[in-house]
Amino acid sequence: MKLTARANSNPETHWHALKNDGGKALEELYHLYANPLYNYGAKFTSDKELIRDCIQSLFVTLWTRRSYLKQPDNVKNYLFKAFRLSIFKKASLLNKHERYEETEHYHFNAAINFEEKLIKEENHLALQQRIQVSLDQLSPRQREAIFLKFYEGLSYEEIAEVMNISVKGSYKLMARAIDGLREQLDISDFSFLLLFLYAKFFN
Repeated sequence: MKLTARANSNPETHWHALKNDGGKALEELYHLYANPLYNYGAKFTSDKELIRDCIQSLFVTLWTRRSYLKQPDNVKNYLFKAFRLSIFKKASLLNKHERYEETEHYHFNAAINFEEKLIKEENHLALQQRIQVSLDQLSPRQREAIFLKFYEGLSYEEIAEVMNISVKGSYKLMARAIDGLREQLDISDFSFLLLFLYAKFFN
């Protein structure tokens, strides 16, 4: 799924317009977030149709319930949180009798793909494989927190909201993820990974 985001799009403005029967605003929100939501959904499941269905259902719900919607503090957070819950329900990621906010046993694919220009070509594949192995040793929640923090640029408060955990829990989750990577990697690989992640965050 590939859409081009519109220039100078303000999600809060579009949300307000949506509540006033703005079909154009819904289209703008879709163009802003369909790609990021699809990318996020692909971390949980390889079922492309299910991901598209969850995205479509989310925006249909926004339209049909627009008059009842409150203005969220952060539109992106609202959409990611609602989309995540939909993915969990439709992809059957919850075990029987397991509460959504408690679940930890689910798939989250955090694949690293370095740009060739960042490192010497002959070392590229070996380094990528070492770091991928270390990421695979983390829990799904830890991998998801890293993705939301560095690839989507969310704050700890925003991560907590999307993942339905406490803010304190989001700090602990990230700290444990970073500690886990530090234990798995040598100092050179770990330093490179941090530089790579922060480069993603500030881009």
